[in-house]
Amino acid sequence: MRVNLLAKRYAQALFDLSLELKILDKVQKDMILIDEVLEENRELRKVLANPVLDGWKKIKVFNALFEDKLEELTIRFLQLITRKGREKYIPFVCKSFNEIYREHNNIIGVQITTATAIDAAIRKDILGKLSRASNKTVEMTELLDDDIIGGFIVNYEDFQYDASIAKQLKRLNTEFSKNLYIKKY
Repeated sequence: MRVNLLAKRYAQALFDLSLELKILDKVQKDMILIDEVLEENRELRKVLANPVLDGWKKIKVFNALFEDKLEELTIRFLQLITRKGREKYIPFVCKSFNEIYREHNNIIGVQITTATAIDAAIRKDILGKLSRASNKTVEMTELLDDDIIGGFIVNYEDFQYDASIAKQLKRLNTEFSKNLYIKKY
């Protein structure tokens, strides 16, 4: 079974159950926490992916790490996945859960790349325009990249708008390299 399909099914089941129990926001925060811990801790990922270790030992590791920090539903969900032998897919389940949560709450993630930091007025203007264009709540992530020289690049969903100076210079370079001048004499 493909990893994304499997992760989506587990995430959807957890989402539906947490929505039914009215603890959706808490479980979403739990999934973000688990994803961050797994992202930062390479040793923990190795433990989860190790087929030699018994599932009960992995459950004890989860309990020791997260017992007081997570909702009971989230702990039981992690235990279920581990008993089924699917613990190495937990990072993918976390990401799928967050995608489902964002879709449910009509939130769109936007990444904006600039050469320098954006001031508050421009940030507010960009958020307002993207919110009106998409009819969704916008969560913006800012990245700094000196290579774009100036301007900005906006990425959201499957769209990219590149208004960087580096892109314009590249476009000009392509135009000038065509050499449209025809010598008659």
